[in-house]
Parts: sequence; structure tokens; C-alpha cells
Amino acid sequence: MGELSNAKILGGVGALLGIVGLGFIGFILKLLAVKNISEATGNEEIFSKYLWAAILNIIAGLILFAAFLPMMGGHEKIGMASFGIGGIIAVVLMIVGVWFMKQSYDMIAEETGVGMFHTVALLYIAGAILLLIMIGALLIVIAAILEVVAFFSLPDEVPGKETTMAL
Repeated sequence: MGELSNAKILGGVGALLGIVGLGFIGFILKLLAVKNISEATGNEEIFSKYLWAAILNIIAGLILFAAFLPMMGGHEKIGMASFGIGGIIAVVLMIVGVWFMKQSYDMIAEETGVGMFHTVALLYIAGAILLLIMIGALLIVIAAILEVVAFFSLPDEVPGKETTMAL
């Protein structure tokens, strides 16, 4: 309990891979990092909130993809309607998912003393909400960059929790 050095590497590399286009691998590494942080701090809610965020955002992505398919088949009227409805559902799910991620990142900031996680969480939630007017995409990119900084800023040990070594 108290060890964060693996989470620092996994999360930092995962966030970086997400930026350079290897999002799935980055996602898995960040999931493992958050699990490590959750275990190191003894706060399982950190991981459960992040897991809910991941599940909801995956579902949102699948709905958006499915809503886009009719447009590819040449059914423009049906495609536009399904894309509009699917897009709204996907955005709502994404906002709810990002809300769970915000809660997880806020707990990480509180447990580790790395306030950058709080900033990242705020930028992600604002970006998700403002995605409809496209400025949200810029906020999400900024949040992703700061997420790399936040993970690499983690201390090697949870503040206030010392690791005991066996003699």
C-alpha cells in the first residue's frame, strides 16, 4: 500500500499513447494506472468511478458509430436522422461518463496531492459539454496533454502513507 511509481509510468505512457493515436493501448494502460492508484490509496471508489466512465464512453462511441452507418449506405435522410438522434444520445452518455471520470480524478487529486488531476477533470467535463459547439474538442485536447503531465507528476508514494518493509 502506498506505492505509486508503477501508476505514474503506466498512466503517463498511456495518456501519451492516447495523444499520438494509440488510444486503445493508452486506455488500457490508464485503466491499470487508476487501478494501481486505487489500491495504493486504499480507495476502491477511485477505480469504480473510472471504470463506469470507461464503460459509458465506450457505449457512447459505439452508439455514435452505429448512428453513422446508415449514412454510409446511401440512405441520407435516414442517416441524418439516426446520426442526429444517436449523436445526442452519445453526447449525453459521454457527459455522464466524463462526470464519473471527473469524480475519480478529483479523488486522485485529493489522495495524492497532484492538483493537476482536478484541472484535467474540469477541462474534460467542460470539453464534453462544449463538444456540440466544437470548442469542446480543443478543451479535450488540452485536457489530454495535461493528463500526461498529471500522471507523470504523481509522487512515488501516497503522501502520508509509508510503506513498511519486511526485515
